[in-house]
Order: sequence, then C-alpha cells, then structure tokens
Amino acid sequence: MAKLSIDISVSLSARTALRAVLAAALLVMLGANLPGHMSYDSVAQLYEGHFHIRETWGPALYAWVLGFFDRFIPGTSLYVTASAALFFGSLAALADLRPRTSWWGVLAAALVALTPQVMIYQGIVWKDVMFANCAVAGFVLVAWAGRVWPDRARRWTLLIAALVLMAAGAQVRQNGIIAGGFAALALGWIAAHGSWRRGIGWAVSALIALILVGQVETTLSEPPKAPTDTALSTGLRIVQSYDILGAVAMDPGYRTDALAAANPAAAAIVRARAKADYSGRRIDFTDRDTAIQAGMNALPDKAFARQWIDLITRHPVLYLKVRWEDFRWVFAPPVVDWCLPVYVGVDAPAEKMAPLRLKHRYVQSDVMLSNYASWFLDTPAMSHVFYFAVSLVLAGLFLWRRQDGDVPMAALQLAAAAFASSFFIISIACDYRYLYFSDLAALAGVLYAAVDPPLPWLKARWRSEG
Repeated sequence: MAKLSIDISVSLSARTALRAVLAAALLVMLGANLPGHMSYDSVAQLYEGHFHIRETWGPALYAWVLGFFDRFIPGTSLYVTASAALFFGSLAALADLRPRTSWWGVLAAALVALTPQVMIYQGIVWKDVMFANCAVAGFVLVAWAGRVWPDRARRWTLLIAALVLMAAGAQVRQNGIIAGGFAALALGWIAAHGSWRRGIGWAVSALIALILVGQVETTLSEPPKAPTDTALSTGLRIVQSYDILGAVAMDPGYRTDALAAANPAAAAIVRARAKADYSGRRIDFTDRDTAIQAGMNALPDKAFARQWIDLITRHPVLYLKVRWEDFRWVFAPPVVDWCLPVYVGVDAPAEKMAPLRLKHRYVQSDVMLSNYASWFLDTPAMSHVFYFAVSLVLAGLFLWRRQDGDVPMAALQLAAAAFASSFFIISIACDYRYLYFSDLAALAGVLYAAVDPPLPWLKARWRSEG
C-alpha cells in the first residue's frame, strides 16, 4: 500500500503579519467599544446632526458627519467603525511605503494597538478623534502620492482624498489647520524635484485649496436656517477673559483699567473673585461662581479685547506666566486623573438622549475598559511630553534618511509637535483629548520607523549594498 505524503509549508512575511495584527486589533477594539462612548459633547453633536439643527457652537461639520452615519444605522456604531477603519487602514498602508518590512514593525503594531489611545479612544465619539484620524490618514495619502508621483491618475486621486480629509479635520478642530499647513509643506517638498519655486507653488496652492475646501465642507454641512456661527468670537473671548482672570489672580497689582472703564462694578467683581476662581486646570471653575459669572457677562467683548492687548503688550512677562500655568496643565498635568484622561459609557441630559433613543450606559465592559486605562495613567504611554519628544526624535531621523515616505512622515511628527505647542496660546482646560492628535501621530511614527528602522548602520549597509 503506497504511502501518501503531503508536505505543507506556510511562509508568513512580516508585512502580512503586520496587517494581520492590525486587522485583529481593529476587531478587538470594535468588540470592546461599540456602539461607542459618548459624553455630553458627543450626544449634543449627534442630536444636531440627527435633527439637522444648530444649537451649540461645536463644529457643524462634525454634527453632519455623525448625522450622516446615523441615517444608515441609528446611533454611532457605524461612525465609530468607519473612523477606526480609516485609522487602522492608514497604519496598514505604512508598510507598503517602504521596500522592506521588519519584524520589529509587527511588534510595534501590537504595542501601538494596546495603548489606550488606540484601544479605547478610537471608540470615543469626540471631534478630537475624528481630527486625529483624518490628519494621520491625510499625511499617509500624501506620502503615497509621492511614491506613485509619475502615475498622474493615482497621484491626483490620492491628493484629492488627502485634501478632503485634511480640510475636514481642520474644520472640526480649530487649530487643526496646523496639520494641513505641514502637509502642504511636505507636498511642496515632494513636488519640487529640484526647483524651490515649483515646491513653493505646490505648497501655497495646497494650503489655499485646503482652506477653500474646508469652507465648502462647512457651508454644505450647515443646517437650514442655522444661526450665525459665533464659535471663533466666542472662543476668543473665553481665552481673553481666562488670561485676564489669571493675570489678576497671579498679580493683584495688575490694573484692569479697560474693564473698569466699561463697567466699574463688574470689573470690581472680577478682581475680587479672580484669586478664588482661577485655576490653570480649566476655566470651568468660574461656572460655579454666579457672582463672577454675572460680572464677566456684564463686560462687553471690546473691553476684554482691549484689556487682553494691554496684558500682552505692556505686561508680557505676566502674560507668559499665566499662559505657562495653563499650558503645563494640558501638556504635562501634575495629576493626570484630574484631566479626564479617558471616557467610557454614555451620559448626557435626558432631553438630548430621549429623542435619539439613547440610554445612559456604564456597564461592566465600560468598567473594565476604565480599569485597563488606569494601568497606563502614570506611565509614558499616557504622557504628552513623552510623545512630543518621540515626535521630535522621529522627525530628525526621517529627515536625515529622506527616502520614500520619510518627508511626509517627518512633517506629520513636526505637525504633532507644533499642534501641541499651539495650546500654549489657546489652552483653557487640561482635558487629555485636546492633544490626542499629538499622541496618535507619534504612535503612527513609531510604527512607520519600526517597519524599516532609519538607523545609521542600516543606512551604511544600504549604501554598501547599492
């Protein structure tokens, strides 16, 4: 009787393994978090998107996006799935930007997927997450456009997709334009081909297109008969009043003549209550004091603007002292637990949730996710400072190597650092999510670096092989 011998061998490449790890991580993340975690902001924006109305000064585009997915499957399950797929797909596409894939990339993919920023935050319905995902995907698309540059059809398809995503991100996160600016610079570098004038032309054109497309996206997403968008003016007044409150709290001798000229009684209340109500942690503490709220509401925007300009121009040291106090809380919070490091469950006022058929939720799976995040809170894995440093190191390595994909990925790291730095000017609260893009960009950069490490001895080896 003849023996039948079958030899089956399986060859698993590092690139295939990396994709498998990311696919598995996406499924695990969705299984752990769907239908998504929603705070008051999330529910309010879904409410606006569902009913095509405008009640808050949150980004109209984000409400529209939530409403769009809600039409197909009520709630946020489909949105969370699409948003996460965009991010995980972007990570998977990084491997194909390099000629080789190291097994270090597989390990990095697993470690990145296990961080709270990926395993939990990707399931939170926040505009900060949408911005971060759009920005990371946009840079990856720009890198891919550079890789296929001679193929005009593919190049323009990729660039248009990048433009739409980057513009959307800039519209849902006010200072998100910083990411778009760095993406435009990266595109200019790629398109230059030895001509700096051509590169500048591409970069400027890309930035103009980004602004125009963003305005079109916002205009199309505005519901009928929407009130005038006052987000910019409201945000500016909040920052100005917060800075002035901090200045008075830190230096009781600081004169608020512009406020007093507009309303002496209101200015006196602000001065009297500043020390007790100001905190670098967040401006929200003033909401608990009806007296100072009444005083601040009685003062016109122009008075705050004049006082703020006086603070910056005539007392710059005091201004910087106030800003540093605010910035250190969002960038390197002394107690991260006080800065909403993670959010799980669903919670909002009943009048918002009932029409959407949402129920308050904080079940055992949410408790487990919260406990999981707590293991990372006081480690570098949940430190903006750490990711800031990582981004700067990676940017240097990528710019030193400057091979396919390196310049856009370096631009992503520099955009993350610049984005984090911008909060020195605009920070009004220390919520961890505000710098989420900086963390996510660094994580994407770590994975990209691990796929094909940009190390000196490897570059020397490549030269010798060439």
